[in-house]
Amino acid sequence: MAALDSYRTRLDALVAELAGELGVPGAVCGVLLDGETHLAAWGVTNVATGAPVLPTTLFQIGSITKVYTATLVMQAVHAGVIALDEPVRAQLQEFMVADPGATIEITPRHLLTHTSGIEGDHLIDTGWNDDALARYVATLAGLGQLHPTDEAYSFCNTGYGVLGRLLEVATGDDFDRALRRRLTRPLGCRTTVTLPQHALLHSVAVGHRHTVADPPTRQPRWTLTRANGPMGGVVAPADDLLAFAALHLDEGRAASGVDLLAPADVEAMQRLHADTPLPGESQALGWTVRPWGDLASLGLDADTFGQRAALRLVPERRFAASVMANSPRGGVLAQALLGHLAADLLDVTAPDPGDPVGDGADVGVNDVAAVAGTYDRLHQKVTVSADRGRMQVRTEPSGVLQALGVGPAVLDAVPTGRGEGAALTAVGTDPTTGQREVVVVVPATATQPAGLYLGGRLHRRVA
Repeated sequence: MAALDSYRTRLDALVAELAGELGVPGAVCGVLLDGETHLAAWGVTNVATGAPVLPTTLFQIGSITKVYTATLVMQAVHAGVIALDEPVRAQLQEFMVADPGATIEITPRHLLTHTSGIEGDHLIDTGWNDDALARYVATLAGLGQLHPTDEAYSFCNTGYGVLGRLLEVATGDDFDRALRRRLTRPLGCRTTVTLPQHALLHSVAVGHRHTVADPPTRQPRWTLTRANGPMGGVVAPADDLLAFAALHLDEGRAASGVDLLAPADVEAMQRLHADTPLPGESQALGWTVRPWGDLASLGLDADTFGQRAALRLVPERRFAASVMANSPRGGVLAQALLGHLAADLLDVTAPDPGDPVGDGADVGVNDVAAVAGTYDRLHQKVTVSADRGRMQVRTEPSGVLQALGVGPAVLDAVPTGRGEGAALTAVGTDPTTGQREVVVVVPATATQPAGLYLGGRLHRRVA
């Protein structure tokens, strides 16, 4: 096992080599091991200006924000002002979704574990004032359910918007201020921000449009909204992200010695709370848990418009790693770098999310034909067609996703085997980014139609 001190030169070279091969404009990789850190920076923040990426450059960390929100929730639970297993409606009376049963059943635990069943990508802009989250929650009354509460898993941005509003009511602060006062400033992370006017005071990476076939071009506008804050609005440099990771490696204690989270709550956040149909993944409170060899890895992957980020922690080895990039191809970069870090520093294998669950021998042509059809969720329709034992998966965005510039795509997927509950798993390569994607089709039940998971999100069969 290599010591981090002797690994710095190799990490710098790896980031430069892999990012250069992929054409990623800019990236930072940070590593924390036994209290030592190293940051490797590469490229430019913006292809239109050529400003260099620095180790201190801020990137959008997207859904990694959810663990920040979960940490704030657990602080509030410890203080007795939020109850994990009491209905949200009892603690936030303005909360209401279209299904009356779900309205009174959903708890903060369901929201933290993506098991509430709420349609997950309700990404509307409710303005930049302090009431943005209150206005956001007020729009949920007509929002439907993908599945009954606590009966399935589906990645849910909407639920974290609700948690953000619950925190506002419980603490008396707007979400942005609560994050600063209760978490990032006590951690010493003064360049972790959520508002663009604060980000502009620093070196900031700009998102890019970038495909396998076309070079990167700058995104035309800032796409995050204030209501995105609790679900994916944090913008941070790599050293701040590693300081947050260290909090969860050190039983809730900041480097300054301040206890920000009780050790029992840190442990509760890392404990498995929900199964998912996705190969090699389970859900904790905020964290996704994946095996790295015989070690447990905690983490999240982030996908914002024109940026990608990934964070992994291995508590048993006091190890954390982050990768942030200002290109959709940054997901490929992150997976490659994490694989090298796991092998070089921990002597384990970090499985690719696209690694097969088998060799496909238990899946026949008729099995693939049986899953052909149309699947739907809020703002996206997926059409699956079968061709000689392979799956063609066509996505058609609508609504907010279409307005934000997400285009249709076609994924050619090869069945790799059967997962839990006879779910059919297939793997394909995204033709625009080059990243491997997992498709999981789960069979119908007595009460629910068949479903398709893509990007961790459940789509229900409609035809």
